[in-house]
Amino acid sequence: MAYCRKCGAVMADDDHICSKCGTQIFSGEAKLDKSGLIGKLERYKQLLGECEELTTMIKPQSDFPSLEETSFKKRTFIKYFWPFIIAAAVVFYLVYMLSTFITMSSMYSSYSSQVSASTLLGDSFAGLIVALIVAAAIIFFGVKISKRKQEDFNSNADYMNRQSMDKYRQGVQNQKMIDIFQENIAEMHKYESLVPEKYRTSSLVGEIISILNDDRAQTVEEACTMLS
Repeated sequence: MAYCRKCGAVMADDDHICSKCGTQIFSGEAKLDKSGLIGKLERYKQLLGECEELTTMIKPQSDFPSLEETSFKKRTFIKYFWPFIIAAAVVFYLVYMLSTFITMSSMYSSYSSQVSASTLLGDSFAGLIVALIVAAAIIFFGVKISKRKQEDFNSNADYMNRQSMDKYRQGVQNQKMIDIFQENIAEMHKYESLVPEKYRTSSLVGEIISILNDDRAQTVEEACTMLS
């Protein structure tokens, strides 16, 4: 079944002239040209559809990190532990000096004039032991605190690295879509002259193709007139 391109009347497949308005239908050669036109329009419609879909998906590439920006550095144990080393050394020195001061003061007190050298040596040694114990306690707690802080920071760094790498991969995919979009735009220039500018959407081109396939029109201009 065919349609008259002028008045739209239904015509038999073997009719050559419209019985209603007398318009002559296309010859076989013209139908072949029309088939080629429809093929080009089909490709144009496909490109338009892809570009319309990509437009809703593509984001600015600046929203995504570069590969160099995807790595968050982890911290070493010593980064957190070194203040405890210094603190232990300072406290050891202060406690030992304090015990020494107390011991020396006892030598010259009126109540300790008869203090033996062995007793003084014992007091000095006891002060050293106390200083060592205090310094060791600082080191012990420093190790535990430093390890916890290091693990917390590095765990967060791992999470940030995963997040950043995922976003980088999204950026790579986004760039691929941009490349496809640009390639489609370049190819679409070959077909733009076939369709008036205001009809250059996938849905409208699809309607033009449908009209041409149904023989309700023989040219794009006629199809566009029917859509107006």
